[in-house]
Amino acid sequence: MTAIAQSATPALVEALAAALGSESVSTDPARLDFLAHDVYGEGAPLAAAVRPTNVDALCEAVRVCSEHSAVMIPRGGGLSYTNAYLAPEAGAVLFDLGALDRIVEVNETDRYVTVEAGVTWDALYRELEPRGLRTPYWGPLSGLYSTIGGAASQGSIFLGSSRYGTAGDAIQNLEVVVADGSLIRTGSSAHANSSPFMRYYGPDLTGLFCNDAGALGIKARITLRLIPAHAHRDAVSTVFDRWEDLLDAMARVGASGIASEAFAFDPELQAQRMKRASVAEDVKTLANVVGKSGGLLKGMKEGAKIVAAGRNFLGEKTYSFHVCVEADSKEELKANMKRARALIGDAGREVENSIPTVLRAQPFTPPTVILGPEGERWVPVHGIVPHSRGAETFAALEALYASHRSATERLDIDVGYLMTTIAGGALLIEPVFYWPDARTVYHDEVLEDAVLSRLKRFEENPEAAALVAELRKATVEVFRSHGGTHFQIGRTYPYGRDLEPATLALLRGIKAQLDPQGLMNPGALSIDA
Repeated sequence: MTAIAQSATPALVEALAAALGSESVSTDPARLDFLAHDVYGEGAPLAAAVRPTNVDALCEAVRVCSEHSAVMIPRGGGLSYTNAYLAPEAGAVLFDLGALDRIVEVNETDRYVTVEAGVTWDALYRELEPRGLRTPYWGPLSGLYSTIGGAASQGSIFLGSSRYGTAGDAIQNLEVVVADGSLIRTGSSAHANSSPFMRYYGPDLTGLFCNDAGALGIKARITLRLIPAHAHRDAVSTVFDRWEDLLDAMARVGASGIASEAFAFDPELQAQRMKRASVAEDVKTLANVVGKSGGLLKGMKEGAKIVAAGRNFLGEKTYSFHVCVEADSKEELKANMKRARALIGDAGREVENSIPTVLRAQPFTPPTVILGPEGERWVPVHGIVPHSRGAETFAALEALYASHRSATERLDIDVGYLMTTIAGGALLIEPVFYWPDARTVYHDEVLEDAVLSRLKRFEENPEAAALVAELRKATVEVFRSHGGTHFQIGRTYPYGRDLEPATLALLRGIKAQLDPQGLMNPGALSIDA
């Protein structure tokens, strides 16, 4: 267990307890040890953790920390792997925002929803689905735990991203608590007599605070745009023998704008996914497929196809591509599916669409992927490039991993890829590493006992862990050399280093204005002077 920092003065803890109530302030060593970990890493020891239950309490707790010159670290759902909420030095106060979990307003007339930062994507989906509404981007696959405040700070993609873009693209207004405890409103909600119905009113201050990794302030409330949920959906899955053909197809489908999701796996990541419990054995999953397929007969047919396909329908050495299409009428859906197949082209061989069918029937599931199928450690690293640079970037990554193959094979380190299109012109490439190593207190806390009981508990493996860390850094450099950008910047991606000097100076000036003591998540974004 990590030693707990001793720099929190009794006066600070007492003042926080007075502001929030003693039940909302923790100095329990086990709790702080857990909160000092993310999926991949461990930060410096924490002095205390606070869990505000309303926005006024959040503002007051930030004000108290500022008066005591205490470093503040915001945490959302906790599924980051980029050191985003890990303290760089001992003695910080972590802000656990999970209790800010209220859906404040669903305005069907003006087409927006306002939520507190701790609301999960799953909770928002369940609130909006019966109303026939959704946000354009509607969550990551980790949305059972991942919060909307976390996505606003870290950037987030997947469900809806191929057509509608990122979490930031769906956000209209923000309420952000800056380092002195003040509450800043952005967009039309900054107007004294208005509401959060528009993002743009003067300079785009909403965009300024999106994807800031909490370096500029703590998200309190978020307003997102609403659209009608599309009534009809279908999906097509294909396999490719060559990654070059796959990337060409992804570029064509992405540019067309017809796919809500268009994602792919290489053979290695595909194999890792197929090692997990078969969906054919999961009665709950099949029940969801039946229930979400638009009629009992159709649903039963979909479930039967999944069972019949089993786990081996993709083949062992193929790259699989999965395209989800939505439409407002059956005729539009049929036309878009025909177009999707034409855009995929003859190099792709169609297979059962089990993977996207299950995904859309049960979009948010427990985060079992944070360990490998046998209990291995797991960590991704990603980059976003234009489609025009996708092939050269992928080839460079393949060359990097090939140059270390003898070591990775000796240490049993596996590397696979997830790829997805984003809003037409962008391609996300996410290498994923698996290696045998000891899990941490984070995994033991987050995963259910029934899951952990099926997994091996590996011994510590410092040599493999060191090589994975080296390969992650080298991967980031590959993306950098090809103009790649990133979400979840945290303290992993060298954002500040990559900026042009004038842009970096502007951002540092904004940081200094909002946080003159440098207390708000220092080191995040790597922009500190």
